Amino acid sequence: MKLGLESYSTRSSALDPVGVLNLADDLGLDGVLLELSPFTSFRDHDLETIRKTAEDKGLYLEFGMGSIFRWHPMAEKGRALLADAGYDADVPPAQLVINHLKIAQKLGSPILRCVGGNLFTRDEGHDMAALADEAVAILRQACCVAADMGMTIAMENHADFTVRELAAIFARVNSRAFGFTIDCGNLAFDLDDPLRLAQIMAPHAVTAHLKNYRIIRTAAGLALENCALGEGDIDVVSVAEILARHRPELNLNLEIHSQFAPFRLDVFDETFAGRHPAPPGDGLAWYFKKALEKDGVPAFPVALSDGQEAWHLEYEHLRLSAQWAREKLSHVLTT
Repeated sequence: MKLGLESYSTRSSALDPVGVLNLADDLGLDGVLLELSPFTSFRDHDLETIRKTAEDKGLYLEFGMGSIFRWHPMAEKGRALLADAGYDADVPPAQLVINHLKIAQKLGSPILRCVGGNLFTRDEGHDMAALADEAVAILRQACCVAADMGMTIAMENHADFTVRELAAIFARVNSRAFGFTIDCGNLAFDLDDPLRLAQIMAPHAVTAHLKNYRIIRTAAGLALENCALGEGDIDVVSVAEILARHRPELNLNLEIHSQFAPFRLDVFDETFAGRHPAPPGDGLAWYFKKALEKDGVPAFPVALSDGQEAWHLEYEHLRLSAQWAREKLSHVLTT
């Protein structure tokens, strides 16, 4: 297993993809998962510069698109970058995924990370069963092409579909070119034991995000407070060990977004259960136990504005997280 950087951690830094690769090298990391935030171009000469930088520095490079759903806001930047690079962006969603596969291939990435929605999707009232059907249809088509290209599409648990819903999508897509980006922090949105959920995803994991949250109480229930990797409540070491047993070749990419206010899980709201599947009782109890270990209901932190203030905090958390991971995960990391 190798330790790298997820580029979303640098979104307030103004670094371009080459700058992100240089940062990873400076931090002594092994590679980068480049999602869309640092990109300003998908033109061939720019992709070649990025690829060559990674090769020259001996860094692995993985690539991630936004949403596979054409209607979702997280699909907009990818469409714009593709159009600017000469691709037809007015195509069905499966073709948009395929076009992102072509970008990944030009970058030298063997995988394409993708997402469906985000933590707002359920609360916006979307029919999750219908979205699952849509995802399966898109991914079946795109995975046929990915298989021919020798690549893998890796869908992230992104606080929209639960892990069990993703497992059902995986079974229905039924392709050797499909697997998961497992985000160990986002496991918490299911309100079930993170280790139990990691066991479900690990056999099909393609890449991973290392992230953590502090579980805190609120007047409406619970919230997930952003923090450095070693400061949260999720047992990241045990998650990494589970992944190592199943997929020892996996890359573990540090993801930090301490800029944001805690993510609310308003389980005391009587409408919450109508939008979110009921977690197992022992799983939900685990979250309340973690929250109750902390004194009182803390003051709710506010989000920081984009820019240098956010980057100053997140760079420090990134540095601390890299140091913590090298120490605590040394038994699973490749030297």
